[in-house]
Amino acid sequence: MSNYKVSARKYRPQSFSEVTSQEFVTQTMKNAIISGKIAHSYLLSGPRGVGKTTIARIFAKALNCADLKNGEPCNKCNSCEEITNGIHPDVFELDAASNRGIDDVRAVQDAAKFFPIKGKFKFFIVDEVHMLTQQAFNALLKILEEPPSYLIFILATTNPEKIPATIVSRCQRFPLQRIKINEISAKVKEIAKEEKIKIDDESVFLIAKLGDGALRDALGVFDMAVSFCGDNIKYSELKSFLNIPDKDIYFDISGFIRVSDVKNILIYFNELEDKGFDLQTFFNGITEHFRDLLIVSTTSNPNLLDESDSFREKYSAESKNFTADQLQRLLKVLFEAENRFRYSSNQKILFEALLAELCTLNRDVKDLSDLISEVTSLKKKSLIQNDSELFIIENADFTPVNDIPVPSNEESFSGKNKLPDSEISHYNNGKPETHKAKIKTELEVKDKSDKTTVKETIIIEKLKELFDVVEYKTD
Repeated sequence: MSNYKVSARKYRPQSFSEVTSQEFVTQTMKNAIISGKIAHSYLLSGPRGVGKTTIARIFAKALNCADLKNGEPCNKCNSCEEITNGIHPDVFELDAASNRGIDDVRAVQDAAKFFPIKGKFKFFIVDEVHMLTQQAFNALLKILEEPPSYLIFILATTNPEKIPATIVSRCQRFPLQRIKINEISAKVKEIAKEEKIKIDDESVFLIAKLGDGALRDALGVFDMAVSFCGDNIKYSELKSFLNIPDKDIYFDISGFIRVSDVKNILIYFNELEDKGFDLQTFFNGITEHFRDLLIVSTTSNPNLLDESDSFREKYSAESKNFTADQLQRLLKVLFEAENRFRYSSNQKILFEALLAELCTLNRDVKDLSDLISEVTSLKKKSLIQNDSELFIIENADFTPVNDIPVPSNEESFSGKNKLPDSEISHYNNGKPETHKAKIKTELEVKDKSDKTTVKETIIIEKLKELFDVVEYKTD
């Protein structure tokens, strides 16, 4: 029979000081033990793998420890060792997911009637308590409200919102938080040193990130890496073993999107797809990549990213190629496609269509500020009609074929600056043939009864072009 234990069990914290990232909970419980202000029921909530059951066991050890020191269990007396090994007669651990009925709660009520056999307190640690039925919760209410002085309940759950308010109100609630990546990394390094395993910093960071805030999950990945790589874990081998897309791939994808290169992004994606990457992981990676770019683009602080220093520098450089509005539009498309992608029967085709949409999204969008600037510029260069002659306003610059200077404003067409009749054509009879530049008379008012000025006509035509619309007129 093998004596091997997974790292999550072998290196489970045995005292409050060893618990990671939950100082608020551990310090409060230590102070309660020292002051003797012990509640009869506690509710520990939080994500998986953050230490809910571990804290419950440490609390039970501390209250039953024969040699308690500053609120910490000694882990040497018989009581501490029995609780560590799960054989203490006064500490019961129940799995509410498989023991969720009213009969199971009644069995707890019957056991709670008897005094502790060896310790000072009798503990009931109920894991995943939200799985109990409504009838079971109702049966639990009375004993939680008026328990014996020696009885302590510790309820643990990942879904506190599913627990009835009547149960929550009878407990001291402690929400546990996700463990930070740097703290998981420190724990992985500590265990690797204890196990005499060489591991590079990039591998440690990857393992910590894959834990997703749960130390237990990260240690599970670490055990798999040890099984595959042996005593020397290298990033290249670990990445190949886990079949995870490299971060550089996401920078290539964002590069294609930035230049609207639909052809090459589809070719590139099909090459990646042949490597067997999980498409859901790939989709999540792209979403996280643009989120990181948005954070850096908005805050100019790459230290907010859970990435290594080398990738933080890359994000700082890449974020300058996108505006915050562009990144928000890309993320909006990704979020809207998330559920469709997850339940799609053909994720590859949906992914290809999504990448093509991302490439053309910002290219087809015109900023309102640019539109206003363009219309304002048109107003300065537009034509006006005055009686029978068409004049050029502001900034018009025409050069005649015979090098005779042509006036550029309305004033020069009258008085002493007026050109000889032999060198100028009538503007109301067509385009002047003696000029290189052609005055576009197509935009002139077609009907004298139409009171729309040429200036307004030009602006309307430009807006139609920008927004690709057709004017609708009624008879």
